Order: sequence, then C-alpha cells, then structure tokens
Amino acid sequence: MVLLLFIFFIVTHPATSMEAAANGLLLWYRQILPALLPLAILSNLMVYSNYMQLATKYLYPVTKHIIPTSQSGSFALLGGLLFGFPMGSKISADLAGQKKISQKEAEILCICFNQLSPVFVSGYLLTSVLQMPQMVPYCYAALYLPPVCYAVFQLKKLRPKDAKNAASDPALHFGIIDAGIMNGFEALTKLGGYIMMFSVFASILHTYNGAYPLFNLICTGLTEVTTGISYLKNSALPQETSYLLAVFFASFGGLCGFAQTCSLSRGCTFSKKRYLTCRLCFAAASSILSYFLYLFAKGVLIG
Repeated sequence: MVLLLFIFFIVTHPATSMEAAANGLLLWYRQILPALLPLAILSNLMVYSNYMQLATKYLYPVTKHIIPTSQSGSFALLGGLLFGFPMGSKISADLAGQKKISQKEAEILCICFNQLSPVFVSGYLLTSVLQMPQMVPYCYAALYLPPVCYAVFQLKKLRPKDAKNAASDPALHFGIIDAGIMNGFEALTKLGGYIMMFSVFASILHTYNGAYPLFNLICTGLTEVTTGISYLKNSALPQETSYLLAVFFASFGGLCGFAQTCSLSRGCTFSKKRYLTCRLCFAAASSILSYFLYLFAKGVLIG
C-alpha cells in the first residue's frame, strides 16, 4: 500500500516529488556525507587493522568505571558518543561481526549509543534552528542521560567480557584501506537512499494534509529527524514547545534513522521491537527531563 502511494504521488505530482527527492539528496550531500564518510572510513580502518586495540588499551581503564563495557566495547561507546548516529550502530555491528564483542553487548551499545552527535545537537539543533545556544549543557544532559543510565543497568547485568580470540598485531595495508573506503561509501550511499525516500514521504504528508500543519510537523519529525527539526524553525509554535519537540525527535531518531540502523547493523542481530521501544522510552524520558531543565535554566538565566 505504501509503495502504491509513493508511485501514485510521483506520477501525479512529479515536480513536488522531484523537489523533495532533490532536497533529501542535497541534505545528504551537504551535511551527512562530508560529516560521516571520513568517520566511517576511519572506524573501518581502526576495526579491521586492529589499531583499535591501541585506542582501547588507554580508553577502557577510564570508561569501565562509568559504563561497564568490555574493552573492545569501549571503542563502540566512544564512537557512538563522538561520531553520533548512525556510526554508533555501525561500529557495534562491525565489532560483533568480527566477534570482538558479544551479540548481546552489541545490541545494548547499538540501542543506547546510537544518538545524534553533540556537534549536531549544539550546532544545528540549538544554534541554527532554535537559536538557543545557552541550552547546550542542559540539552546534552536531557538527551544522553537516559540511554547512559539504561546502558549501565543492562551492562552490569550482562557483565560483558572480551571475546577470547588470539590477539593479532596491528597491521595496515592497501587491501584494508581499499576495503575500508568501499565499505564507507557503500554505507553512506544507502543512507542517501533512505533520506531521499523519507523526504518524499514527508512531502506526501504536506501535500495531502495541508489543513493540519502541526500533525504534519510531528509526523515528519518522527519520520526523518533532520527534516522535522528544520521545520521547527519556521513554525508558529512557542519556543518552549519547539524545544521539547526537537528533543523528542532527536532522542527517538526517526523511522528513517531506524531504517538506516537496520541497514548498517547486519552484523548485529538485535531485536527491532526492543530498539524502537527503548528509543521511544528514551525520547519520552528526555522530553520530561528537558522540560524541568528548561525551567531550571530559565530561572538561572533570568536570575
């Protein structure tokens, strides 16, 4: 039914569908590709050349006292927090595929540390769209605290350990470099396809349901997070409401983000139902927490 709707819309509204597809591809080309492709290639090289072992040798003694991952899992933790969505899921899946972490640990890391990057949150969401740069530390707390708490709880029960594989010396050669580059381009090309298709879907909503702009905005944010957040900039909503919706969209990640995660996580057989349930719970908890932090920040800033 959805496929028939897409075909009908493209045939009956060719100009609108082409514009939506072009906007999705431009978003991918201008923001997603240059930001994520170098990280995708570098993470591939780190994992497959075993240079990751050198990084986790110094990282793990610090992170294990806060978030009890395995030593190899600490690399997925760092990559997910710094590189952001969807690199967190890809790194976790790559480590599970290489049998450097267990499938269960990979699932927890994929669910909890596949968030939007701090750079995206502070630069695009809070500064460019909402023009609320003063909320950066409060927004970080609201977005990242719920998944971190859940990860700590689950990992303490799991007590993950590194897989007992024979340690190999780090090695980097042109075969690994070529494979890392091609793997990075393949992953990012898939992301471009998903973003384009979900941009067309958002255009369908706004074309056929013009009488309810708030409903369209919420559906768009739940479908594709970047597009949904961008629509908040020109909405007539109060700043507080726009902020809470933006936090909810960012924490959930959107159905487009879910599709991208599934595409990049083929090496990790995680429960899709559990992923969506947890992300919705994170989004609700982040929104509630952000509301109280917003009131606190407002009082602090006014005072």
